[in-house]
Amino acid sequence: MSTAMSTATTEPSAPPLVTSRRERALRDLTAEQRRSQISDGHRLIRAVRTRPFQLYSARRHATRAVTVDAEEWLAAVMPALRAAVSRTASARLDTALARARKRMNEYGVRRVGSAEAVAEALSDGKWFRTQRAHMGRAELRDRVARALRHGEPVELVFPVFSRKPFSPVKNRGVAPDTAELHSLARCAALAHTVAALSPTGCRFTVLADGRKYNRACGTPGPVVAAYQDTLRRWVTDLGADGVLRVVDYEEWVARGLGAADLGTREEYYQRRAAALADRYGRLFSAHAPRESLERLAGPADPHDARGPHDAPGPRGTPAPHGRHDPHGAHDPGGVGGQLAHTFWSIATSVHYTALGTGHQDLPDGPCYPDAYQEAYALYVAHLGRPLTGPGAGGLLPAAPYGRAATDPDLHLALREEAWEAACRYVAISLTDRDLNLVRETAPRAVKLTIHGKPGELHFTTAASRDANMTAQHSTGGYALRDGRARPTFRYRIEREAAGETPVLLHGAAGRGGDGPHLLPQARLERMQQPIAYVDDPAPLLDGTFPRLLEDLEI
Repeated sequence: MSTAMSTATTEPSAPPLVTSRRERALRDLTAEQRRSQISDGHRLIRAVRTRPFQLYSARRHATRAVTVDAEEWLAAVMPALRAAVSRTASARLDTALARARKRMNEYGVRRVGSAEAVAEALSDGKWFRTQRAHMGRAELRDRVARALRHGEPVELVFPVFSRKPFSPVKNRGVAPDTAELHSLARCAALAHTVAALSPTGCRFTVLADGRKYNRACGTPGPVVAAYQDTLRRWVTDLGADGVLRVVDYEEWVARGLGAADLGTREEYYQRRAAALADRYGRLFSAHAPRESLERLAGPADPHDARGPHDAPGPRGTPAPHGRHDPHGAHDPGGVGGQLAHTFWSIATSVHYTALGTGHQDLPDGPCYPDAYQEAYALYVAHLGRPLTGPGAGGLLPAAPYGRAATDPDLHLALREEAWEAACRYVAISLTDRDLNLVRETAPRAVKLTIHGKPGELHFTTAASRDANMTAQHSTGGYALRDGRARPTFRYRIEREAAGETPVLLHGAAGRGGDGPHLLPQARLERMQQPIAYVDDPAPLLDGTFPRLLEDLEI
C-alpha cells in the first residue's frame, strides 16, 4: 500500500482544499517525500535494555555534579561560539567559491555566479549529506536562481527543534541545553555563509514543530513555548537574528492557510488518524508488540536480519547496527511500515499519562524522582517482550515505583499510549505532506530536513561524529581532551553509564533570571537540569575551561 492510501478504509473523503492541494502534492512530490518520517529510536531502546538502571539517582547526581556560575558560563561559551560561527562561515564561503569554479562544466556556465556559489555552499559536506539522486547541483542552482531573479533572499526552511520530551533516558529536563545551542550555531554559520554569497541575502527559518506533533506526544503547551523562547534568545545571543529566525510551525502554517483552511486541515487530520487506528489497530497487540508490528509492517527484507523492533539476529546474536531502513524497509513506502517504525521511535518521546505525576508539568520542566525514572527505564527495557504467553515468566525485576512498576497492566497501558501516539504522529505528518504545506507556503524556499529524501537537503545539526543525533532528542556536552573542547551529543543514559559529570548552573535565578539575559539559564537552574555533561571535570574546577573553547568547532 502506498502512502497515498487511496483505499476507502484508510483514506477519508477530502474537502476541496485537500483535494486540490493533494493533487498538486501527488504531482509534485515523490512517494518518498510524502512519507511520514521520524528519528530512529532503536539505538536508544537497545542502550536502555543493556543498562536500564544506570541513570544517576538524585543523590548521585548531586554528588557528581559540578556547579558553575551562570554568568561565567555565558562569558566563556557565548563569545567562543560567536567566534566559531564567524570563523566557520568565512572558511565555508571560500570553499564554496573555490568548488564552484571547479564545477563550472557541471553547472553549464563559463563564469561562476551567485547562484552557483550558493548551490555549492548548500552542497558542503561539512553541513549536508544530500545524495546526488535526491538533488543535483544544477537543480539546486536553478532553485536558488529563481529566488534571485525575483529579488528575494535565498530562503531556507528547516522543520526541527520540536521540544525536549519528558524522557528521563534522553535528558534530565525539558529545557534546551548545549546540544540546541551548538545546533543553532551551525544553522547560524550556514545562514551567514549563504547571506555573504547571495546579493539578496539569506532568510533561514527554523520551523519549530513542537505544537504540530503535540497531537501525538502531548507535551504541555507552556513547555513547548518556553523551549522555543529559549531558542530565540540564543539566536540573538549568537548575533544571528539578522539571518536566522525561529518560528512556531503552527503559526507559520496558519498564516499560509487562513482560519477556514486551517480548520479543514485539522478535520482531515482527525479523520485520517481515526482511519489509521481503525485499520491497523486490529493488527497491533500491546501484549506482544514485536510480533504484531512485524506482521503490520509486512514481509521482512530477506537481506536484513533485524526487524523494526531491533530483534536479535540469527541464532540470538546481537542485531547488526545500521542495517535497518529507518523509513520502513519491511514495508517499503507503506503505512504499516511507517507505523511500526514510528512506534519504536516515539515510545521514548511520549508524555505518558499512565505514569501519573512522576514529574511536574511546568514550563521549567520536570523533576524526575528516582522511582519515576526507574519505572520509565524498566518500561523501555522490556518494551519488546511479550506480557503474556512464552517469555513472560520473570518479566520485571523489582523497582520502587510503588507496585505499578512491576504490574503488566501499567506496561500495557503505556504501550497502548505509544501506539495511539504513533497513529497520530503518522496522521499529522501525512496530512501536511498531502497538503504539501511547506512547498505551498514557501514555494521558492529550499527545504532542509534531518531525514534525507528527494528534493530536500539533508542538513546535519551536529558534527560528523554525532551526525545521526538531534539536539532535541539528546543531551549536550563536551569531550575535554587534547587541550580542546569538542561538542558531543549523547543520550542521558549513555552519558551517566559512562560516568560523565553533569554541569549545573547557579546564580541565574537570583540575578533577574526572569529578564532576557539569564532566563534560559534560570530555567535550567530551577529544575537542576545540566547545561552540559563533560567527560573530565578538571578544566571546570581549575579555571582552564575557557581556554579549551578557543578553537571550538561547530
